[in-house]
Amino acid sequence: MAEGIDQHHLRGSAARRWRYRVPVRRAAIGIFADRMEVDLRAAGVPEGVRQSLATVLDELLANVVMHAEGVRGPVHVRLRCGDDELVARLRYCAAAFDPTEIGVAELPTTIAAANIGGVGIAMVRAMTREFVHQYRRGENHLRLRLAV
Repeated sequence: MAEGIDQHHLRGSAARRWRYRVPVRRAAIGIFADRMEVDLRAAGVPEGVRQSLATVLDELLANVVMHAEGVRGPVHVRLRCGDDELVARLRYCAAAFDPTEIGVAELPTTIAAANIGGVGIAMVRAMTREFVHQYRRGENHLRLRLAV
């Protein structure tokens, strides 16, 4: 396992499943993305799905690293890939924060009018079939579904 990224491949069902623990450090996100890419490529997940998932998870994990209040411990990521969808679940201990409640940012019409940031959650929404949040027992839970 690479630099603190714990990974487990779960077997025994038609769906392919993986579990990861990602330390709450910016550098760990890239290491996780590399490990996930190897696993999903080996499982035959289409390249477009892998790229979309990597983009979505990079955005969400970066938000945890940069903005989560009172974060404790790693982010737990579970993936399940079936015939027609890929489901990702993220779980982490921190103050309650529901990214699905963030309003849709008005996109700039020119580069001069653009600000850095503010479009990541809109991108996550656009790239997923489902994007939901729950806060239970001191943990944020995110569930995402992408078409395969």
